[in-house]
Amino acid sequence: MMNRNVTILCSGFGLGFYIPGILVARGLEKFGISSDIYVFESVLDPEKQRRIDDSKAAYHHHFAAAQLATRLPKDIRDSIDARAAQQLIEQWDLEEREHFIALSGNWVYILDLYREHRISKGHRAPDVDLLYVDSDYSPSWRSMKKFVSDFKSRYREVWLYRAEIGEIERCIPIGEEETVPYDNRRLSYVVHGGGWGIGTYRNEAEELERLGIALDIVAYLEEEAGQEMNGNRWFMNDPKWKAWETSPGSTPGFPPFAELVPDETPVYKAPLEHHGLYGIIRQASGIISKPGAGTLMDSLASATPLIMLDPFGSHEAHNATLWQKLGLGISMADWKAEGYSREALRPLHERLLAARANAKDYIEEYAHAFAAFNS
Repeated sequence: MMNRNVTILCSGFGLGFYIPGILVARGLEKFGISSDIYVFESVLDPEKQRRIDDSKAAYHHHFAAAQLATRLPKDIRDSIDARAAQQLIEQWDLEEREHFIALSGNWVYILDLYREHRISKGHRAPDVDLLYVDSDYSPSWRSMKKFVSDFKSRYREVWLYRAEIGEIERCIPIGEEETVPYDNRRLSYVVHGGGWGIGTYRNEAEELERLGIALDIVAYLEEEAGQEMNGNRWFMNDPKWKAWETSPGSTPGFPPFAELVPDETPVYKAPLEHHGLYGIIRQASGIISKPGAGTLMDSLASATPLIMLDPFGSHEAHNATLWQKLGLGISMADWKAEGYSREALRPLHERLLAARANAKDYIEEYAHAFAAFNS
């Protein structure tokens, strides 16, 4: 009998390729579908794993270096630990895994090896969704198009939003709380730099702070946590947490999260229903951030307008164009021209509500397809 679990393949390179996988897993549970989550970095060569923190720090301090990296296709096969990959393939084969959802192009190499292995033994090919959480191919998928150009012929491409046609097709719900009415929200704005804390958000926060605009700021380095509050709130994911490191017997979950309070040691707790920052975003008047995958998802799920900073790579530039075209986001320059008006954002909130209502629920869609496949 085939394995009825769904195998969800995430990446720790940015939370936008990790948190959606956790959300899908939580959502499938409500349909009685169990899943297992794997993070790509766990099959990297140990030395490559150690270098991730160096890259993260470099990108945090040097946005130009981060942007350059997105333009350089990388054959990730050079970084994979061959033994770890083979052990994983053998484990999947022993467990007869058949259903996969991949959020990073880096997994295609291993999926291809597993597919060939299963077919060689007379089994049918695994059923795989390539779940794109940006509106255009992000760097891992772009690299895959260069080095394994035919990968799309073997697997099913599933888009949440598509820059190519200018539409939102699907959404991934976050939590079960009712949307907070715009008039009931805090008169404050969440400011962050995505999962790795990159971009121009720090400069923008300083300017808005001088104007007396209330902010909820995400810190990324422990030394940032000691900065003056100046009437703002500061939050942080546990800096010691790594998506690809889990203790024995545990499963990957949302990053531990805490509010930073002066003269108090942060108490990081991993929420169950959704990532910690989402609880702040759904109460906010707007999100000030680069237009990354996770930010689009948060914006749509909570109907929180997105004030867009400089994008990280061409995929985020497409995200920005789409959100602006649909009237769901506004550039920082345009918001500044509006006098940083909260009322200028209200129509964005209303259009986000409508866009979310018209989008298909990916988790529900997948659950129905899964049931039909296994009937």
